[in-house]
Amino acid sequence: MQQIVDSITRLVIMRLFYRILLVVLSGACVACQNNAQRTNTHNQTNSPHFEILQSDSCIQINVYSPWHQNIMGEYRITRPYQRIACTSATHVGFLNELGMTDKIVATCRPDRIYSLSQTQRQHIIDLGEDIRPNMEAILLAQPEIVILSTYAEGDPVPAQVEALGIPVFYCNEWTESDPLARAEWIRCFGALTGTMAQADSIYEAVSQAYKALTTSQIGERSILSGMAFRGTWYMPGGNTFMGKLFRDAGANYRYANHQSTASLPLSVEQVLHDFADADVWVGCDAMTLDEVASIDKKHTWFRAYQTGNVYHFRQRTLHSGANDFWESGVVHPERILQDLRNILQGDTSQLYYAAPLK
Repeated sequence: MQQIVDSITRLVIMRLFYRILLVVLSGACVACQNNAQRTNTHNQTNSPHFEILQSDSCIQINVYSPWHQNIMGEYRITRPYQRIACTSATHVGFLNELGMTDKIVATCRPDRIYSLSQTQRQHIIDLGEDIRPNMEAILLAQPEIVILSTYAEGDPVPAQVEALGIPVFYCNEWTESDPLARAEWIRCFGALTGTMAQADSIYEAVSQAYKALTTSQIGERSILSGMAFRGTWYMPGGNTFMGKLFRDAGANYRYANHQSTASLPLSVEQVLHDFADADVWVGCDAMTLDEVASIDKKHTWFRAYQTGNVYHFRQRTLHSGANDFWESGVVHPERILQDLRNILQGDTSQLYYAAPLK
């Protein structure tokens, strides 16, 4: 009984601490806002989903809703955050690129994070599943801010976190269909951690490398993506993240002119009709050709399967299932682009994320 009382007491004290901290930060934010109105400079971004304003006393980030384009999060940062909770491997990927993983006090499934050391995995508090992080674990970690990706309008998780007195940062990088716009979210993480100059430098280097690899010439080799899952094959629309990477790599992609920014749910039969003769098959969610065949026998009817030109993006994975493609791959789309170009050119000797299935 005494243990229960002590636990409840600790939770009450922590909630009171965060409410006091929120009041203090709010006062600082008002001062920052007043100064920003006088001296701010607007840093133009490729992304339509956030903007950064800088003044002498603070950095302000405005995050826009992917559903209504109104501001869903407004952040005025006067000092770097020292204790951060993440809910996605992608968030950790951004922080790792900036050398800031030591600021992470909690994340969802740390065992599934590629860029964390074994020691970090042992000390970082596990928040459970990303779509429903454990609120008691968040309180226990005592973060100054929780980074969330909201995948649906009306998601109750942000309100639950804020009810604890802890601010939420909306990281909606997943809504970006443009690879460089998605990578540019590293600038938000730079603002949160006091590494803005470093983040700008990284993004500029990524942008230049990506543009140098981009081609406007569509080649002859055709491409197929993904695989069937429970009878449905989700194929990238022409304006999706992968669809634009295919275009920039010069791949002959049958759905390149499809304007959808979402994946297209198709039957296996429809995909066979449209892609049976595709030269290469990428993003296959399997490790071996036998596994592909066991999932659906129709997979063996594709020419890419028959010629052994099937690739996954799991080269940089751990036994736990952690995959660096979902971490550094978001920061470095130029590496994915280089992999695609090499695959299309038949040069698989220096692939970074991709690897051929055996």
